[in-house]
Amino acid sequence: MSKELFAAMYGMEHYHGVKALHVGDMLFLVKDPDNRRDQHAIKVVIPPIGTVGYIVNDPRLIPHGCWTGSDFYDIFSQQTCAKVRFAMKDMIIVELIEIVQVPVPHMDTFITGWQSREKA
Repeated sequence: MSKELFAAMYGMEHYHGVKALHVGDMLFLVKDPDNRRDQHAIKVVIPPIGTVGYIVNDPRLIPHGCWTGSDFYDIFSQQTCAKVRFAMKDMIIVELIEIVQVPVPHMDTFITGWQSREKA
């Protein structure tokens, strides 16, 4: 990626908490088109743990220098890759490191699995 693109995560307290993530961790950003609250929702996933949070999509809540999920929602297909760059008390800042389909074995099966569990 030629330009650094940062995004903030939220909702970690509903999953595994902020302490489950560390600077340098690899994450997958996965579109969540069936999300009833946000049509541009992007889940943050760590296989095989599962969902660990969401990308902030409210411009009033994002830190300076970060993009909202809506800002970059259309620049990748279904999923992309990110890395934890900053960990604060209640927020994680990630950097998108590639805006392409991430070639991870079994990732499509993993995504399909959690999407079907979410609908149930």
